[in-house]
Amino acid sequence: MRSVYSILTLLLFTTILKAQQPQPLTGKIELDGGRFVIESFTVRQVGDSLQIQLGDIAVMNPDGPTVSRFDTPLIIAVPKTQGFTTRKKIDPREFAGQLRLTVVNLEEQGDELVLEIEIRMERDVMNRRLSFLIIPEINSTDSLSVTAAGLLVNGSVRDKLYRRKLAFRNSTLLENLPDMKIAVTCYTDTLIRYNLRMPYQDWMDEASLEIHQVLGSPAGKEQLYSISGLAQVRLQPREPYLPQPLLHFILPEAEQKQRRMQGQAFLDFQAGRSVIVPNFRRNPEELAKIEAAIRQVQNDEDVEIVGLFVEGYASPEGSYALNERLARERSLALSEHISKTYGIPADIIRTSSVAEDWDGLRILVEESDLVRKAEVLAVIDGSDEPDRKEQRLRAMGWPWTAMLHSMFPQLRRVEYQIDFTVKDYTLEEAAELAGRNPEMLSQRELFLLAQSYEPGSPLWEQTLETLIRLYLEDPTAIHNYAALLIHRQELAAAKRYLDRIADHTETANNLGVYYLLSGDLDQAESYLRTAQEAGITEAGHNLEEWERKRENSQLMERYKR
Repeated sequence: MRSVYSILTLLLFTTILKAQQPQPLTGKIELDGGRFVIESFTVRQVGDSLQIQLGDIAVMNPDGPTVSRFDTPLIIAVPKTQGFTTRKKIDPREFAGQLRLTVVNLEEQGDELVLEIEIRMERDVMNRRLSFLIIPEINSTDSLSVTAAGLLVNGSVRDKLYRRKLAFRNSTLLENLPDMKIAVTCYTDTLIRYNLRMPYQDWMDEASLEIHQVLGSPAGKEQLYSISGLAQVRLQPREPYLPQPLLHFILPEAEQKQRRMQGQAFLDFQAGRSVIVPNFRRNPEELAKIEAAIRQVQNDEDVEIVGLFVEGYASPEGSYALNERLARERSLALSEHISKTYGIPADIIRTSSVAEDWDGLRILVEESDLVRKAEVLAVIDGSDEPDRKEQRLRAMGWPWTAMLHSMFPQLRRVEYQIDFTVKDYTLEEAAELAGRNPEMLSQRELFLLAQSYEPGSPLWEQTLETLIRLYLEDPTAIHNYAALLIHRQELAAAKRYLDRIADHTETANNLGVYYLLSGDLDQAESYLRTAQEAGITEAGHNLEEWERKRENSQLMERYKR
């Protein structure tokens, strides 16, 4: 609408300033490249202002038909002084005399521009018939501007005449023009405080203040002054916005908890026999280890044994065929002993055997300082049949003797595995069990336990750490642990875990959060929109945080400039 004022002023003010009656005018005035077209208007003088009635305004599309037309007349009141072309440019320092304007504040505050001006008038400045009209204007280097509310200062007589004229004209419209009016007593020092707030716009970052002052004399003459460059808009400090994103956690699937207990025993068998003699050599000690493991499971009311696996091993000395038979029979002997002694049904027991444990021997040799170790390893790794390997090792002399006494006894063993199922636990039971035996809890139970604690609390973090320790390769556990690391601001570590499951759809939200906190807003938006499309509820909030961060980054860049 400011453009309307400017064009009407240039075309009409020279001919209608003294007009007392409405003067209908015709013809077209085109604004903004023909987009706005005023086809008829009427101008009249009312008091100290002009009243312009726009009778027919069309909003046109230059490339097509009329977009919209306003049939209701639009009335605009313009102070006459805004049309004066007499403008005297002066330096603000020249106002150090009887009338002093001081810009107390011109700054951005939140979403508003705050303007505060003090006007000091000495006693001999204003007489009863004088008036001052002060109009602040905010101008940018890009020719954008906004005119603030005007302030009219009247002497006592001038004020009475002004009010009488308004009453005589019966104009309620002019009561709002200018926006602020005061009357002062002549020959009295006066301090006027002008305060204004308006919505802040981006272009105001580089704007400055210009003040237009209209002096009205007793003879009715008026003079317009403009004071430029009074103050630059002071920007409020820009601080980086710290997003408050929401992390996405995955509830693990329910599972039937199956656990296993593994161990090994080095039983001694009489030469050429496979019968277990409980009190023979080391057997009492080794059988006690097996009994302790089985009793631990049997005495736990929360578990049920569903399987037992026994595997027997023999050392390489002697023929392969003999060792194969001994390993098989010894594993069967142990399984029968366990079944009879502890009442485990024979149909859930499985057995297996390894005739000669060359893999185990290689590990022991590799870890030793055996003489001619490289030659021994070459024989073990060779393609000869087992009996041929034994012959070649025997031929080495001392290395064979050393292995026979220090390594072969460790190869004669049985390994066992007890398979059992575990019942489901309540939240209270899980909390009690987590501290002493968390292996008995499912991933779901541990996760629900973690969620029962205050997010960020030590118990919450400890429980999520237990999850990744027990389920190191599980994608769900990896996902939830990465979320914990992001919560701790351990972003580099979190990224390593997120990369392991980057192809999982549900990872998109937390990847977006990672990039948001890392400052890569383009990547953050991409992942967060993917998460939103996948139906992850946290993504909507995080996109709002992304938008705030993006706007803040733009403000920071402008502030730097």
